[in-house]
Amino acid sequence: MNKILLSASLILSIGGMMSAAKPQVDPADRVLMTIDKKPVTVGEFEYLYNKNNSQQLVPQTIEQYLDMFINYKLKVAEAIEAGIDTTATFRKEYEGYVTDLAQPFLVDKELEQKLIDQEYERLKEEVDVSHIMLPLGQSAAEHEQLVSVLDSLRTVIANGNDTFENVAADYTIDRNTKMRGGRMGYITAMKFPYTFEDAAYNTPVGQLSQIIETAFGIHLVKVNDRRPARGQVLVQHILKLTRGMSPEQAAAQKVKIDSIHALLAAGADFDDVATRESEDPGSARQGGRLPWFSTGQMVKPFEDVSFALADGQLSDVITTDFGYHIIKRLDHKGVDSKEQLTPTIKETLSRDERGMMPRRAKLDELRERYHLTMNRPAVAMVESVIKSNGGYDSAVIRHFAPMDAKMATFDGGVAVKLNDIVATLSPLDGVPAHRAYELFTDRMNAMIDDAIVRYAVTQFADENAEYRNLINEYRDGILLFEISDRNVWSRAKDDTEGLNKWFDEHRDRYTWPAPKFKSYIIFATSDSILKAAHNYLADNQVAGNQLAQVLRQQFGHNVRVERVIAAKGENKIIDYLAFDGHKPAPQGKWIAYEAYQPVILEAPAEVADDRGAITADYQTYLEEQWIKKLRSSHNVKVDKKLLKSLSKSK
Repeated sequence: MNKILLSASLILSIGGMMSAAKPQVDPADRVLMTIDKKPVTVGEFEYLYNKNNSQQLVPQTIEQYLDMFINYKLKVAEAIEAGIDTTATFRKEYEGYVTDLAQPFLVDKELEQKLIDQEYERLKEEVDVSHIMLPLGQSAAEHEQLVSVLDSLRTVIANGNDTFENVAADYTIDRNTKMRGGRMGYITAMKFPYTFEDAAYNTPVGQLSQIIETAFGIHLVKVNDRRPARGQVLVQHILKLTRGMSPEQAAAQKVKIDSIHALLAAGADFDDVATRESEDPGSARQGGRLPWFSTGQMVKPFEDVSFALADGQLSDVITTDFGYHIIKRLDHKGVDSKEQLTPTIKETLSRDERGMMPRRAKLDELRERYHLTMNRPAVAMVESVIKSNGGYDSAVIRHFAPMDAKMATFDGGVAVKLNDIVATLSPLDGVPAHRAYELFTDRMNAMIDDAIVRYAVTQFADENAEYRNLINEYRDGILLFEISDRNVWSRAKDDTEGLNKWFDEHRDRYTWPAPKFKSYIIFATSDSILKAAHNYLADNQVAGNQLAQVLRQQFGHNVRVERVIAAKGENKIIDYLAFDGHKPAPQGKWIAYEAYQPVILEAPAEVADDRGAITADYQTYLEEQWIKKLRSSHNVKVDKKLLKSLSKSK
């Protein structure tokens, strides 16, 4: 007895241990229902339920949505039974969606948000900078020499042997700042190349940056001051141009602008005066109004006055390189919210090197996740051959072409082979050996990334519930459209007999609030042609559906036919022909018209008289019959206990 009890206790204990060790099931992976024994998870159901409710004015309960969801899944099941998911058309469309939907998951979201946050924080501050710019150089050797020169100038300034202003005046190629000792003034983020912005915002006040490069040149940046961003102002202005004028002409412009200022000070309407007098054509049409602007977007005198004015205040006459201005400040505001600016920040990031950072970070993560392994001996062999040959030319290609060495492998298989790279890389004639090897490795890495991405896309559905739900939704959507078109939409249009039968059996549903005039209207280019057409039809009975073709054969482009059905007040020509209305003016060349086979109807006499409404109702009927068939031919089982718990949680 004790042994038996001990054994039972031991079994229960082991069973408890096994139960405790059993992995927890993700709540989203619980099976809510089966359709023909195929499981539908809680995650899929909740995803579509929440998405549906977000699009409804009045949210549905889970119980209300359940029937709709089951019908949806039954239609998809029938589409699969019909083999729609195996057709070339479906595969092409679906695979396109799979690739497109994967793109947001090929970005490091955390890094992307970090870059957005960093840029937004920079927008809250303005930096007063000076810079010295040298050209990029015409060759690699010249470029290196110029970098060395600027680095030496940096040492001179840093050691106090000369001032930044003196060195800038002597060396900088930026003509806009040369006369100011390199002084640019205050700048804001998103207005300059990223490397320049980065240097400006990361260099302490009074310090020099390291040597940086942009597409415009080689730079040394000095930060003079920092201040909170002044935000944005909205102004209108009046301009009298002086650029390119003689002193006498400029003096005449000054007299004009002074007179205008006196008028405005006396209460003249700024919009009206600006429209008539301003010589800035873009803003003059808007009463002198300019778009909102922030620091660094206008010439400095204009900018400084605009920010110094109070809202509604009129400036004195000011001078810029363009001419004489009068400014009226209309409004001001701080930096827009992060939510407002995020799209603009994203667009800015996409245009510089930061645009690829989140994708590169994600690709590096995927390389690690899928255990990418480089064939180091093979890579070293390639480097040795290219460098010993003096470059990558046709001789190197012939040497490498037969080699199928695996340059990199990962969990998904072989990332790329040597002969695959060679097949896509043409001879790099004239390119130095070290640079040719860099270009070879660039191509190799690009092909590795492509292979990693293709593999990752096949894994995302298992690794990421959000992506899995998305591609399932798109897949089922394609299937649903095709199977619904076959069973309802196209069938309703093509099944003339069924549509007519439906109408005959449900005529009492279709009524109009007022009688309608139904006819074919014959339009002609003259009264004589209309009379000839009338006589022809009197002698030859022509069916309405053949009328246009027959008259075109007889009278060419001098006659056209239009089928109409309209109540009083819906068509001016019908009002004239049937409801004692006034005769409307001719429609272009169609100066004469009459009705053919006219009739007044109290309700539709045939499907064509109200095709839209009748077809829609017939489609609803077909849908109902189809769902009845689906419900009877498929086995659906719902875990009602689980459904109830979901309902309580909402």
